[in-house]
Amino acid sequence: MIPTTPAEFDSAYRAPFTFWGDFRIPPEIDSLVRQDGIARVLELGCGVGRFSRHVARLGRRVTAVDFSPVAIAKARVRVKGDADVPDFQVGDVTHLDGIDGPFDASFDVGCFHCLGVDAQRAYASEMARLLRPGGIHLIWALDDAPADLALDPHIVEQIFAASFEFTRTQSSRRRLARSHWYWLTRR
Repeated sequence: MIPTTPAEFDSAYRAPFTFWGDFRIPPEIDSLVRQDGIARVLELGCGVGRFSRHVARLGRRVTAVDFSPVAIAKARVRVKGDADVPDFQVGDVTHLDGIDGPFDASFDVGCFHCLGVDAQRAYASEMARLLRPGGIHLIWALDDAPADLALDPHIVEQIFAASFEFTRTQSSRRRLARSHWYWLTRR
């Protein structure tokens, strides 16, 4: 069963290993954060912070959000002793009131597809508020989302259309599942 609530994610993150855990940094994220002009980065649904830690080690200022307090606690322990540490925060990606932008880039690996339609719209609105004009938002999402919604480039483009230009998409078999990477640029 794929967790969907904070309590279910907390329970899953208490385990020594999560079945959706990542050990390698996706090249799409690495390429994004290494671009010139990227200084401040926001990660949504950061889990235990592996990607944010990588980005911080590249010298970027990182804010990372997850709604699981257990995941955030593990992320904070993971970076203890690092020279550059992300600012890990417990939060809801649809209501990021405690976070101020502007960010130069943001990314999400596996959070957006867990949201229902109304939450996806609220998420898009928060990204519009937090990213600077010209900022890039990168999403990896399953085509058959855990939220029981089918996602495809046309649907994602519609959700973000008010404030973002749909830059490109790339079909993926990440985690052996039909999925896509989506690049969106803040207008």
